[in-house]
Amino acid sequence: MKRLLRAALEGVVRLYYPVLDAEGLDALGADRAYLFVLNHPNGLLDPVVLRIALRRPVAFLAKSTLFGNPVGRAAMATFDAIPVRRAKESDGAGADRNEETFARCRDALARGISVALFPEGTSHSDPSLKRLKTGAARIALSAEREQHRGLQVVPVGLFYEAKATFRSRVLLSAGVPVDVAPFAAQGDAPEAVDALTTALREALDAVVLQADTRALLEGIARVARWTAPTPGSSADLATSRRRASDLLRRHRALVADDPARAAALVEAGRRYVSAMEHLGVRDAWALEPGAERASVVATSAAGLVVLAPLALAGAVLGWPMYRLAGVVAGRAAREEDVRGTAKLLAGLVFVPAGWFASAAVVSALVGLRAGLACFVLAATGGWAALRWEELAVGAAHALRSAWLRRRHPEVAAAMVAKRRELADALASALHDETAQREG
Repeated sequence: MKRLLRAALEGVVRLYYPVLDAEGLDALGADRAYLFVLNHPNGLLDPVVLRIALRRPVAFLAKSTLFGNPVGRAAMATFDAIPVRRAKESDGAGADRNEETFARCRDALARGISVALFPEGTSHSDPSLKRLKTGAARIALSAEREQHRGLQVVPVGLFYEAKATFRSRVLLSAGVPVDVAPFAAQGDAPEAVDALTTALREALDAVVLQADTRALLEGIARVARWTAPTPGSSADLATSRRRASDLLRRHRALVADDPARAAALVEAGRRYVSAMEHLGVRDAWALEPGAERASVVATSAAGLVVLAPLALAGAVLGWPMYRLAGVVAGRAAREEDVRGTAKLLAGLVFVPAGWFASAAVVSALVGLRAGLACFVLAATGGWAALRWEELAVGAAHALRSAWLRRRHPEVAAAMVAKRRELADALASALHDETAQREG
């Protein structure tokens, strides 16, 4: 049952995030256990995303309140979660309970099972990391002193393109592992815990995209995609994230060295983003001279025609419950960092319930075979409706760009010029920073 439920939940997460990329994880040895530390932007989906990317057993630390009911305990057991009691939940036995938690972590590591935790201690949507708790360092140090296995802590940055948006992308970036042995050699002194916690913070800073404000973080990420050095390079999420990280680093340096230039670059990026949104253009490269979009439109049109009958059936049988799931999730989860979790869980309950209800009605009116056929039609039609919508959106954006180039060539040319001007300014800023570092 655990394997079946785990496979079902991982399958739904893959459906929610059809592009789930990872960088740096392939360099990790397959025959050893690691302690993974991650940022925590997306509630209960973060550990599932890591498990899918790792393709190996991993135990997670989760707050003890998630184990407070039978459903929660079953869900946590499915992913081998280990309860941790936070200070504000303590009833006087918190320290003893957490020593039990640490012992379970050490046991998992000794058996070759990796352990993952979120050292910020809470899920959030802030544009930068919160202060790290010391639990990760204490677990790592106690495991290394007890087992002497050369434990390494791997920092992992989670980067969601639009975490609460169905069918968006997510990237996991693994950084340079931190060796625990040098810190464990300092003995049981609190300074060892503080030193390792500081090292973990620096390691996470290197792989987590951060900024002073949400507006700056989101704006830089979009500008990074639209001013990439070559057409199509922004399509790769890892490349786009690295470029955004470079731009944010240069922005911080410019704020200190030349605040006027930094403000000018931010304003230029803001104006360009605003102009693109006003024109309804999603792909800046589609406005470039010679951009070929006819093939995209033709392929999408063919897919739309082929899928239309099945998609229509799927929309009729599944769309009402799909929309209801979104409404319920939106009202139940006001915070952005848990909205994706709420949407996924609501969809997992409401959409299949709608399929079963339709099949039950058809079975009662026509017969069991017709009911079973209705259920199969609802499920396959739901997939077809999803693909049909994605193709329709892609074709609409391609047509919009082509129409703008043909009917308003002066506007398209002006946007191309602005994109190139912004790209040159950003390239110059990055070049200046590189020259300063090398100098």
